Amino acid sequence: MSIIDVSDLTLRQIRQIREIQNLLLPIAPPVPAYEPQGLPASPYSVGDAVFVRTVTYHYTGRISAIYPGEISLADAAWIADSGQFSVALATGTLAEVEPYPAGVVISRGAIVDVSPWAHPLPRVAK
Repeated sequence: MSIIDVSDLTLRQIRQIREIQNLLLPIAPPVPAYEPQGLPASPYSVGDAVFVRTVTYHYTGRISAIYPGEISLADAAWIADSGQFSVALATGTLAEVEPYPAGVVISRGAIVDVSPWAHPLPRVAK
C-alpha cells in the first residue's frame, strides 16, 4: 500500500473521498445534555420569561426550546440598552428595545447569565 500525497489529489478525487466517508461514517448522534448527579440539564425551563446576557448582546423572551447548544426564545427582543441593570431587572424598565418579529435562537456558549424576567415582555420598539 502506497502513501498518497494529498497535494496531488484533484478536486474530483477529494469529493469522491468525502462521499465514501459519508457512506461509511454514521452521522453522529446529538450530544446528550450533561446532567451531573441527577440535576436537570438546565436551571431554566421552557415557558420561563428571561433576560439573557450574552458576550455581545442582551435579550428578553420566553424560552420556547432548549437544545444542547442553543436556547430558543419566543416573544423575543434585542435589548440594545438596558439602562441601569439592577433597575431593569427590578422594574422591567428598559432604555432601548428592538423586538424580533419571529423569535430568536441564541448559542448557549455565548450566554453569560440568564435572569428571571418578572415583567411583561417588551414587544414595542423604543
